[in-house]
Amino acid sequence: MSADTDHIKVHIERAIERARNGVGEGIDEIDRRVRGTMDVKKKAVEYAPQLMVAGAALGFVVGFGMPGLIKRSLQFGIPILIALKVAQAQSDAELDLH
Repeated sequence: MSADTDHIKVHIERAIERARNGVGEGIDEIDRRVRGTMDVKKKAVEYAPQLMVAGAALGFVVGFGMPGLIKRSLQFGIPILIALKVAQAQSDAELDLH
């Protein structure tokens, strides 16, 4: 019986060795490709004009459009928040009574 288990162990070890062959080179190749395509500095240089325009547009929207939006959301949001808190407190009080 031990001869069979030794034979199986040898086959398993050989299969592991075959699976390991070339894995390191494959990982290095994938790493090289990823580093080449995901180079942040290179992409930033390529898209610098678009990034500047997007930043300016966002600044314009925040500078001129957001104050009105914030004011409107506060006008509606705060009363709704207060009403929800009061309703929740009443609901909790009713549950405590029962």
